[in-house]
Amino acid sequence: SPSWEKNPTLDEKGRTMLGKVSHLLIALTLSIFSLTPAAAHTSVVKTVPQYKSTLTEMPQSISIEFTDVLMTLGEKKVNTIELTDPEGSPVVVESTSIDQRTLTIQLPEQSYQDGTYLVSYRVVSADGHSISGSYELYLNAPSKSTDTSLTAVEDHQSFFHLHQGHIIQAGVALIFIALWWGYRRFTREQEL
Repeated sequence: SPSWEKNPTLDEKGRTMLGKVSHLLIALTLSIFSLTPAAAHTSVVKTVPQYKSTLTEMPQSISIEFTDVLMTLGEKKVNTIELTDPEGSPVVVESTSIDQRTLTIQLPEQSYQDGTYLVSYRVVSADGHSISGSYELYLNAPSKSTDTSLTAVEDHQSFFHLHQGHIIQAGVALIFIALWWGYRRFTREQEL
């Protein structure tokens, strides 16, 4: 029989190579998907009441939900939420509680003055990374004061910061889909 029948054809070699490449791409994609949450720092998912809300009365509690489980070290307070009133004075918090990814403070029943309240937080996720930030809440209306001591830091609310892990995963998925489509197109052309 002719020697070309004993050796794999170029098409079979190409398919074998592309099959190995596709398996490598799948393994790479899965490893990136599993590493992405660990690489990204925790960020805010939701605030209750919603940040920059105008409220008609102060809530009984303020909660912030994060993307990762929060670290707890016995009685040591490594995760905090502080509330500052329109005059810049801290509001006494009755209690602080943690439920996995959510940090909540209970506020006392008292008379609150109208204006801008600043919610400041500092948390440490289970992987040891700490983040901090702040945002405003308004009781009946924002304060008319020009005091800059209550300036909120709202970097945590940017779309990219909230969804950076999802954006990275979507990018990797799109690259994988494009490569897979190229592989399938190549194999169809070889079959013709």
